[in-house]
Amino acid sequence: MVLAVAGQIERNHIREKTLEGQVITASKGNHGGRPKVIDDDMLTFAVALKGKGVPEIAKKLTIKTGKNAGKSPSVASLYRALAEAEQAAADDGLPPRPTPVRIRRPEDPLTPEEIDLRERLQAQPHPNAELR
Repeated sequence: MVLAVAGQIERNHIREKTLEGQVITASKGNHGGRPKVIDDDMLTFAVALKGKGVPEIAKKLTIKTGKNAGKSPSVASLYRALAEAEQAAADDGLPPRPTPVRIRRPEDPLTPEEIDLRERLQAQPHPNAELR
């Protein structure tokens, strides 16, 4: 009985130290686990092409680093990354896909938002003004 209690105390101590170490490394930016295969550029490309089917998109992507560099990511990895991106977009309130951009012709009138943006940009000093 005494040895069982001592063993449980030892396990609790090891668990506390392990969790403490994980918190310290997480504060330094290391969260453990395997590195992500699909980086932000690949994910943006995949989200833009999502209507074409995930297996076809996976064939067009190439892993840039690691032992699988130069190969395509697995379909499961791409599904997982797309699901995480959609969840993050839902959490942020942002749309999961990039919004289409309206191409403005020179003869088109400016919208009030565009006029306001133009005035704010023109009011700012040029970034290289001190070099001139």
